[in-house]
Amino acid sequence: MHSPTRTALAHRPRPTTLTRSVVGTPAEVAAALAVLRESGRLMFADSPYQHADGRVTVTVRFLDTARTTPPPVRRLRRGRVIAAAAITTAAIGALAGVGYLATQVAHTVQRNAPAVVGVVLVLLVLAVLLLRRKATCGGLHCSGCRH
Repeated sequence: MHSPTRTALAHRPRPTTLTRSVVGTPAEVAAALAVLRESGRLMFADSPYQHADGRVTVTVRFLDTARTTPPPVRRLRRGRVIAAAAITTAAIGALAGVGYLATQVAHTVQRNAPAVVGVVLVLLVLAVLLLRRKATCGGLHCSGCRH
């Protein structure tokens, strides 16, 4: 950022000062003073003078700058930042949880693989034996031929 030198500051045109009377209802005068105060141009405001008809007069002194509107107020958009951080944190947490569960399942399968393979082999042997049986008489248990 460029910092001005003393010479540049000395030759900078200084804003002129204006003195005006603001006349209106109390709400109107308060609004005019608020605009000057928020823009940073208000230098002096005397105490209000109340007229008989309800109007108020206030004498103000303020800086006459080329800019007629107050400088823009920079507002932080914290709501979006907080939402983005919350979504990112939730996504990272979900991924971490899924990864943890996947490693637990993998370790469980590795630990119990011999037992699982044994059960599968026993079921295969039973299936083969049951499918090899013939429809003929099997012996004493058969009621048809009393074997």
